[in-house]
Amino acid sequence: MLRRLLALLLLVWEPLSLALTAASFADRLGERGWPAVALLVARLGITGLGMAAGSALWSQRDGAIALARWATGLNLAAVAVTATTGIWPSSRPPGIRGPAAAVTIAWHAAWFLWTLRQHDRT
Repeated sequence: MLRRLLALLLLVWEPLSLALTAASFADRLGERGWPAVALLVARLGITGLGMAAGSALWSQRDGAIALARWATGLNLAAVAVTATTGIWPSSRPPGIRGPAAAVTIAWHAAWFLWTLRQHDRT
């Protein structure tokens, strides 16, 4: 059941979340400079990898967990950079940013740790 949930998160939630966030600051991307562009390109690649992992998890293909492990690990790294630096804009008020960043990082870390404990079905 958790495999299907992770598959849905990787196939639907992550791309939708990235699309909405990127669209909200696309007009200000030039103001943020090359680090923001590089982070956006990295996030697009990681989201694409996540979609491939989600599809493999949903179809219960061999190697799906290994692919999901990479996707969740890279997603965790990208979220940590996003939450702890000023490269990516945040719409959260200052008093909420810290706790929201901690919860977001913990959420992604939990999924990464879950993939570490799973084994591919053969």
